[in-house]
Amino acid sequence: MLNENVLWEGKPFNYGIPSFTRYQITERRVIVEKGIFTKRREEIQLYRIRDITLKRNLLERILKFGDITIYSTDTTTPTYMLRNIRDSINVTDLLGQAAENARVKNRAQELTEIQVQ
Repeated sequence: MLNENVLWEGKPFNYGIPSFTRYQITERRVIVEKGIFTKRREEIQLYRIRDITLKRNLLERILKFGDITIYSTDTTTPTYMLRNIRDSINVTDLLGQAAENARVKNRAQELTEIQVQ
């Protein structure tokens, strides 16, 4: 990561069971690394994120964790879920703000409506 600030990093909350998944949000991308012997790494550029949702049931609200779903224009992974994220509301807000900053910085505009005259 060349000159890239890490805004957040964490692992899924698995009720005490070890997790071999690591999430990282930098100022440019979301990085997901999975695996023990064979590591798989996926990246989603922040400017490609279109929408973010957060799902939490009653137990998850009590324990303050939840699932964050990222909808993007990424061709390999258009929908990705960050599972069992602690302090999920703050992470969702951080991710949304970072995505907005990346869109402004990269001048990425979304064409949602085209009017023909």
